[in-house]
Amino acid sequence: MILLPAARTSIREAAVKTGPLAMVLLAFTTVSAASQAQLDELIARAKSFELDTPYVPPAGDPLAHHAAGYAKVICSAVFMTGLAPNFAAENVGFFTAPYEVRAKLGKPLIDRANRAVHVTLPNGVTRTAKYLGSQGCVTLPLGESTLHFTPVAVKSQLPDPTTEPWPMGDVLPNEPLPAEIDPTKLKAAVDAAFEPPEASTAAFVVTWKGRLIAERYGNGIDHAARRLVYGQKRYSHAVGHSARKRCV
Repeated sequence: MILLPAARTSIREAAVKTGPLAMVLLAFTTVSAASQAQLDELIARAKSFELDTPYVPPAGDPLAHHAAGYAKVICSAVFMTGLAPNFAAENVGFFTAPYEVRAKLGKPLIDRANRAVHVTLPNGVTRTAKYLGSQGCVTLPLGESTLHFTPVAVKSQLPDPTTEPWPMGDVLPNEPLPAEIDPTKLKAAVDAAFEPPEASTAAFVVTWKGRLIAERYGNGIDHAARRLVYGQKRYSHAVGHSARKRCV
C-alpha cells in the first residue's frame, strides 16, 4: 500500500487525535488491503492459465452431481480417515458440494454395517458412496446399487517402514540438529503453525536439505494417522502419514 505525503500527514494527525486505537485499526486496514491485493493477484494469475474454451456442464441434475460428490467426500472422511461425520460435513472437501449447496441436501446417512454413505436430494433421489478397501470410496451410478467392477485387495510391495530411513520409511537420524538451525526459532515456528487453536492444524513438518528436522501433530493423531490431502503436488504442506512420507 502506497501513501501520498498528504495521506501520511493526515494519518499522523489522526493518530495524535484518536490515540492507539486508531493506529491499531489503521494497521488492520492496511494488512487487510494488502491481503486482498495479494488474493486479487493470485486469482488473476490463475485466470491467465485458463483454457479459452466455453464451459460445458455435465449432463443431468447439478444437485445430483453435488450429492454424489458429497457422499464420496464423507465416505472417505469417515471410513478412511476416521473423522466424525458432523466434523467432515462442516470442514472437508468443498471442491465438490460447496457449503451453500450442502444446505440443500439431506444430512449424510452413515451406514457403518455396509460401510456406505447415502445423501438424499429434496426430490427423494439418493446418491450412495461405498468404501471398498483398497479401492477407497466409490460413488455408485445414479439409480444403481451395484458396482461395475469387482474390488481387489492390493497388497503393498513396500518394505517395512519401521526399518527404512525417512523419507521412504519412519526411521529418523539419531543426531543433533545441524549447526545452522536455531532450536529456539525452530520451535517457535512449529508452535506458530498451531495457532490459533480453532484453525485445527492436523500436522506440521519442517525439512532442511532433505532432512526432517521437526514435526508436530494435533491431538489424537501421529505420523501414521490417515488424513485427506488434496493437490499434494501443489502445496508445500501435507498432513499425517503423507506428510512424513513422500509429499514433503
